[in-house]
Amino acid sequence: MTIKHIHGATLSNIIAMTEPNLVLLDSHGIYIPQMYCSDADEHWANCVGVDFKDVQICQSGPDHEWYWEAWQSILDDAHMVSDGITWRLHQDGDLWEVPDGYEWPED
Repeated sequence: MTIKHIHGATLSNIIAMTEPNLVLLDSHGIYIPQMYCSDADEHWANCVGVDFKDVQICQSGPDHEWYWEAWQSILDDAHMVSDGITWRLHQDGDLWEVPDGYEWPED
């Protein structure tokens, strides 16, 4: 499931949904924003609380002057509530969807 696609969870996967969801590996590098936004439309942007202009900039690719600023806005603003759990994006190389309140384990 992703912020783009969280819908109708079954009881068996609700527990699993409290763990972070790996969306894209860091091996995609500078193309992570473009890949994440590739099929997003204005309706999706409105549903998750991001500016559609930022989505369009990311869709255009890393050569756009405002690519990284637009991506940071999406990382800061995107959220989705599913079954009472708010999910947000987190990027530490890999791109994750993380439930609010989740604490990363100590290394």
